[in-house]
Amino acid sequence: MLKSIFQVSSFCLEIRKALTWSFRSGLISKFRFSVLDMSKFHGELTQREQELLRIRRDSDTKAAELAKMEKMLQQTKNMLEKKTDFSMESKGYQENMVEDLEEKVRSTRRYRRNSLHHTQMLESQMKTVKGELVGTLDHLQELRNVLRRSQQKAEERKAAMEKLAAGLR
Repeated sequence: MLKSIFQVSSFCLEIRKALTWSFRSGLISKFRFSVLDMSKFHGELTQREQELLRIRRDSDTKAAELAKMEKMLQQTKNMLEKKTDFSMESKGYQENMVEDLEEKVRSTRRYRRNSLHHTQMLESQMKTVKGELVGTLDHLQELRNVLRRSQQKAEERKAAMEKLAAGLR
């Protein structure tokens, strides 16, 4: 994907270099608008990719925490099953600890689901931005072709004018 963004950037530079003075007044505003759009889309795409990476890291971290908490919960439950002679105070403490661990597990699961949903939304938005970039690139290529044809016609007219000027002398 980055390769295509670099291609778009180099393509924009190529178009900017290809403009001649005689055609700049009419076409340059269209190109500037397209180049500004491309820069904006590139910035949004980079920002969304960074956010996506951050969410994936967070999701992986939370998944590891969830696995660790589930293991601790299972160990705690096993300890509770093995011990039969508890005092009321220690039994209450362990029950609170189990309840706390269960709540942390539920909370982590909710966070992971939310993170996954957010990641999917960002991926969808990134696909949309990529599609827009492709459309803009196609439009820029069409404009480049129009520019080349216009330059060619201008050069032909200039040559014809010089030929006529030489014939008049």
